[in-house]
Amino acid sequence: MSAAEQGAAAGYVGAIASISADDVPALYEGAKFYAPAVGDASRSSLTSWLTGLLDRNGPVALRRPESLPPDTRCVALCVIGSGSALADLPPAGDEFAVAVERIARLQGEAFGAVYPLAAATVSALAPVVAASQLGLPVLDADGMGRTYALIHHTAMHLAGLSPAPLAAHGPTGESVLIEVMAGPRADRLLRANVDTLGGWAALAAYPTTAGELRRAALPGTLSRLINVGRLLLERADPDVLVRRLAAITGCQRIGRGRIVELEHLSRPTDVTIPGHPSSLVLEEIGGRRRQLRIELRSEIVAVFADGLLVAAVPDLLCLLDVSRGEVATLDSLQPGDLVDVLVTPAEAVWYSAEGMAMVGLHSHGIGLEHPRRR
Repeated sequence: MSAAEQGAAAGYVGAIASISADDVPALYEGAKFYAPAVGDASRSSLTSWLTGLLDRNGPVALRRPESLPPDTRCVALCVIGSGSALADLPPAGDEFAVAVERIARLQGEAFGAVYPLAAATVSALAPVVAASQLGLPVLDADGMGRTYALIHHTAMHLAGLSPAPLAAHGPTGESVLIEVMAGPRADRLLRANVDTLGGWAALAAYPTTAGELRRAALPGTLSRLINVGRLLLERADPDVLVRRLAAITGCQRIGRGRIVELEHLSRPTDVTIPGHPSSLVLEEIGGRRRQLRIELRSEIVAVFADGLLVAAVPDLLCLLDVSRGEVATLDSLQPGDLVDVLVTPAEAVWYSAEGMAMVGLHSHGIGLEHPRRR
């Protein structure tokens, strides 16, 4: 590793104790790296909103679960529903705080901290918003370490914690409270109500204690977003950027190629997994000049090189726009774009038999074994 990469690793990782207004751009960029399917339609309004809150109220403390008393009540937050609906109907301002208060009132106990259900997408901003409004710390931990399709696709679920009771509060001012213990059942009931609430909702779920989260949540994931986002904002040469990202995330470049074919929403899908199957084809530039085929669902789920499966979920798979030196969201891709295909290992829990069954290739209807299993 070069001196530059060593400096990046030493200067970024683990160096964050609070989130201030100055950190919001990096938080957003890092969240996009861990959820590259999501576009930027609501970026300006959401980042401006959060920046304004932190300017007025001051930085939000970022705490590890083990730094809090084990009986501290904690609740997870995220955005659920359509990104386009969120852009069309922006938050009124109190949705996340109200969702937290609904569960606190139901359980008769106040919460002492909030945490992200998924440290990715705009959902990474949600707990910071609520923490600023409620005067609480944010936990530097989450349930996914990236983003997956369903709310029970979490390390907490694998550890035996229930997402319920959960509250969804929409931009219309209406709430839905769901009390059911089975994670998949909670997800189905929730999604049945999201359109009625306005197409998206602030979700508060997985109410538990800091002691439980010490064993069940994935640590350090929110500070990692800011670390990654800082690197992305530097807009370095793509080769340098990939090396620096590798120092923090462990990512590797599968190949660099130009998009020669792009399919859109071309095949039917199982209704339990949001997103329509599609794919894109790249012709590799340099190297072995392979043909790279990328399979898409609500995220990139598999990469094939000359027909051989080389990476797949639960790996985080994303594309880096070579000309701009930034993450390419799936809705921005065009034939002719030159992109790097990056693979980042997920947290170890997702490579367990239970994790693979939940979010691996078979859950997306692709009956192949993960390359790590060969």
